[in-house]
Amino acid sequence: NKTSDKLTDVLDRLKGASESEQMDIIMQLLAGDPDTYSEFFSQPVEVEDHYIYEIANYGSGVAPFYSTLAIWVGMTILVSLVKVHADKEGLVQVKPHELFFGRYLLFFLLSQIQTLVIVLGDLYLLKIQCLYPLEFWIASAVASFAFSMLIYALTIAFGDIGKAIAVVLMVMQVAGSGGTFPIQCAPKFFQVVYPLLPFTHSMNAMRECIAGFYGTTYAAEIGKLAIYLVPSLLLGLLLRKPIIKMNDAFMEKLESTHLI
Repeated sequence: NKTSDKLTDVLDRLKGASESEQMDIIMQLLAGDPDTYSEFFSQPVEVEDHYIYEIANYGSGVAPFYSTLAIWVGMTILVSLVKVHADKEGLVQVKPHELFFGRYLLFFLLSQIQTLVIVLGDLYLLKIQCLYPLEFWIASAVASFAFSMLIYALTIAFGDIGKAIAVVLMVMQVAGSGGTFPIQCAPKFFQVVYPLLPFTHSMNAMRECIAGFYGTTYAAEIGKLAIYLVPSLLLGLLLRKPIIKMNDAFMEKLESTHLI
């Protein structure tokens, strides 16, 4: 209808115009309205944004990654500063598992204090977006429990080599846990090991608290974090016995070289 009205108007103008005026009218018709064209090409489609699980800023988006990294680094530093093997002096008929858990309680307490400092810093110093602060702390505490047990068990079983393994695992997870960029952008190797990395599940649980819960994802990720306690306990209580003998023999050979 608009086009028909416009053509009718042009025809009426052409009938009452001279030949020179008719040419100008036709040129104006073919040229169109430049304002209309510019408006269309600048924004050909109007987009309405409907945010789902909106995150306020970039810092809040990467907070799960850097919080998880800080928890892991904190425990790695702890096992480097504090002796992991308990002294048997003064103890009567003490069992290996009692020494293991008794010493671990110290690392558990210190790692939880570190985690609390990290969480409070996120919430009240950095002021990240967090819809569920209590659940955020719980996810961080469970991650700290899983990380501390794993790193403690590695150090108990392998000694200094275990500390090095913890550092290697940290570097691998920094690159392959999808913390700062989508995991689909990572090499194929990291895409395969992605679900097996503890960082992955810690970050997923924290993201739920920051942007909002989706179904049972939060509980599932907490459960997956708890699974890492099983291999840690197996390593620290059962497998460490033959490993410690191998490690002692290795250290004796290494010391005989006078390299350390």
